[in-house]
Amino acid sequence: MSGTGETTIRLTGLHPVGRGVDRPEHVVVAGDGRVFASDKASAVAELVDETTVRRLGQAGGEPNGIALDRDGHFLIANFGSGVLQDLDPMSGAITTVLGGQLDGRPLRWLNFVLVDSIGALWCSVSTTADDLGDTIARGTADGFLFRVTPDRRSAHVVAEAVSFPNCMALDRNGNYLYVVRTVAADVVRFPIRGETLGPPERFGPPLGGRRPDEFGPDHGRFMADPQVTHRWGFADGCAFDADGNLWVTFVFPNKIVAISPDGRASVVVEDPDGAVVSGPTSVAWGGQDMCDVYIGSILTPYVLKGRSSVPGLPMVHQR
Repeated sequence: MSGTGETTIRLTGLHPVGRGVDRPEHVVVAGDGRVFASDKASAVAELVDETTVRRLGQAGGEPNGIALDRDGHFLIANFGSGVLQDLDPMSGAITTVLGGQLDGRPLRWLNFVLVDSIGALWCSVSTTADDLGDTIARGTADGFLFRVTPDRRSAHVVAEAVSFPNCMALDRNGNYLYVVRTVAADVVRFPIRGETLGPPERFGPPLGGRRPDEFGPDHGRFMADPQVTHRWGFADGCAFDADGNLWVTFVFPNKIVAISPDGRASVVVEDPDGAVVSGPTSVAWGGQDMCDVYIGSILTPYVLKGRSSVPGLPMVHQR
C-alpha cells in the first residue's frame, strides 16, 4: 500500500471495524460519535467495535447512500429498489419518502441522499435505464439529481443528463453541490441557487483513464479485466476535510484521491492488490479531534478505520 503525489495528507493505522456488516457502501458518524454504515442485511448498522454490529430496521433492496437528519432519523437511498426511505432508529420503523418515479423518471437506481443545513434532501439517480451494465458500457449520460423540500411534501428535478451521478458533498459554506460522476471518473460542482442548481463545472482534473474508443454497447466485457477497470477508475464516494480538500474514492484501483481547493489532485492512498484498502466507496471522519477516518466498501464485510493527519469537515447540521 502506498501514497504518492504532492499531498501532505497521511492516512495511518487502517484496520477493520464492524465485522459482519453487509455491503457497507456508505458510512456516517453521528454527533455523539457513534458510527453507522449502510447494511444490506438490515437497513443501517451501528459499528459498535471491531466484531460487533447492531442492526436497525429492514429496508430490503440495497441500502446505498445514507444520511442523518436533524431529528436523528436516517435517510436511505435504496439502490435497485428505487425508494428513498426514512428510518427511525428508536423503533426501527421505515417509511417511504419517495418511490417509483419523479416527473416521469424512474428512481430505480437511486444512489445517494444528502441533507443540507435547512433540512432539504439532495439526491442522485445514476441512470434512468433498466440495464445498469449497459449504461456503464455505453457511458450514457442519463442520470439526474433532485431536491426534496425540508417538509418532504414535494420534490423536483434540479439537474438532468448527468453522467452516472453517485456520491455528493456540500462545501463548508453550502455554495456548491459537488457530484462524483462514476463512469466519467471525475467530479463536477453545481452552484446552489436557492431550490435549484446552476450549470455544472468540472472540479479538479479528469481522474480516470478510459479512452473514447472504450465506450459502446458491447464494451461491458472490459469489466472482467482488472487492469482495465483499474485504469478506468470508477469514482464513487466523496467527503470534505477541514482544509477544503475533497476526498474521492475509487472502487477498482483501491484508491483515494484528495482534490485541493485550487483543483489539484493528489493520491492519499493506493492499494493495487487490495490487501488493505479494497473497493472503497465512502469516507467519513469522527473522534474528538475529527481525525478518525472511516472507509466504506461494497466488497468487504467490514469498514476500515484509521487516522488522518487532516481533520474532517463535520456533517452540515453539526457545524
